[in-house]
Formats: sequence, structure tokens, C-alpha cells
Amino acid sequence: MSTAPAKQEWLVVLPDNKGALEQRMKVRPDHLSALKPTIESGFWTFGGALLDETPKEGEGLKINGSVMLAYGATREEVLQALEADVYSKEQVWDWSKVQIFPFKSAFRNAL
Repeated sequence: MSTAPAKQEWLVVLPDNKGALEQRMKVRPDHLSALKPTIESGFWTFGGALLDETPKEGEGLKINGSVMLAYGATREEVLQALEADVYSKEQVWDWSKVQIFPFKSAFRNAL
């Protein structure tokens, strides 16, 4: 009898391809909508945009990538979820620079 691997956290850093901001914003609603079931299931526990600089009032965000935290059994499970994401399919993320790290939260606070 085999048992499933224990779940753990995975910190994912996903830089964008150069010049991908327009494409990112175009497909963002689809990206967020498709994530809802995996957020609700607890697979994705946080996520957001990496920025070039601190946001300035009256200016758009200067987004250069994503950071996400997954709660899954294996690195491969996380990779599969990322590969299925619209940001992957629409070449927003630069896969040559994607990093996935085993991670252990010491604390989390809601915003």
C-alpha cells in the first residue's frame, strides 16, 4: 500500500518575459478566474505581482513578474499547475528564469 507524499509549501518566483506587461494585463482576468478553484482548495495560498518599484499615486503598477505560494505534494505538481496557467500559455512568464523552492512559513498575516 502506497501513501501520498506529504504536502508542503513551495515558493514560486516567476519573472515576466521582457515587454510582456500588455499581454499580462490582457489575460489577467482569465488568469485570476482560472485560479479560483485552486485557491479555494488551498493549493495556492498567496500570490501577487512583482514590481520594479514602489507604486506611485496616479501611476500604473510597473509589474515584472509573479510570486506565488503553493501547498502541494511535489515540485512536479506545482510545475503542472503553472504550465496550465494562462500566463504560461500566453508567454507572460519567462520560463528560463522561473524558480521553485521548498518553503516553510514561519508566520502569515492577512492584509
